[in-house]
Amino acid sequence: MELGTEAQGLRASRRNVVRGAAWSVPVVAVATAAPAFAASPCPAVTLVWSSLGNGTTFTSTTVGGVVVTLSLTGQTTAPNNRTVSTTQTGGQSSNLRFYSTADANSSQTATFSFTRNGQPVTVTNLSFSFLDIDSGGNSWNDTVRVNTAGFGYVITNQTFVTGVGSSASPFRANGTNTSSNTAGTSTNGNVQVSWATALSSMSFTYAQAVAASGSPFIGISNMSFQPVIC
Repeated sequence: MELGTEAQGLRASRRNVVRGAAWSVPVVAVATAAPAFAASPCPAVTLVWSSLGNGTTFTSTTVGGVVVTLSLTGQTTAPNNRTVSTTQTGGQSSNLRFYSTADANSSQTATFSFTRNGQPVTVTNLSFSFLDIDSGGNSWNDTVRVNTAGFGYVITNQTFVTGVGSSASPFRANGTNTSSNTAGTSTNGNVQVSWATALSSMSFTYAQAVAASGSPFIGISNMSFQPVIC
């Protein structure tokens, strides 16, 4: 009887082990499936400036479920600053313009933030172009410094634009008078910038190297990005 009881106990113990192993299988399957689901990319979206209406002063809009908000600091009081334009600028009819004030060495910093339900969200593959960076000799001299690290850039025409977008070497006209873009169709003053890494905000500084006259401005093209969480 003692041997029989012990044998029964062993069989019962083995059944419990097998039963426990069987229950553990679905848990492992679910755990391994989760990363593949999390890695699924969200679709890319584009903020088309002209969809907001020509002449609109831009502060905030929602695209792809992400709220894009613009804040400005510095000398930002120039007429028509941060307005949507459907007039050709750097070859683009859909653009957002930033105007300089007439102050010597004026500058303004633009910060774009990405949020959802009031909380920061990350986006990746952010891309757009600075449009019509040029010089009017003693009348204006556009410079653009990118303040958010990790970007790559492509200068459309290095005969007209030089620099690497840093504080020491901002994007700027390659010469003292490169203004030949009166119709707005030339792309010579354009620089495309992009970030492959995830970020929740991006900023740049638009400045003048001289006391500006004649209402100089730059534009930025439509802005594309990919939300990290759909």
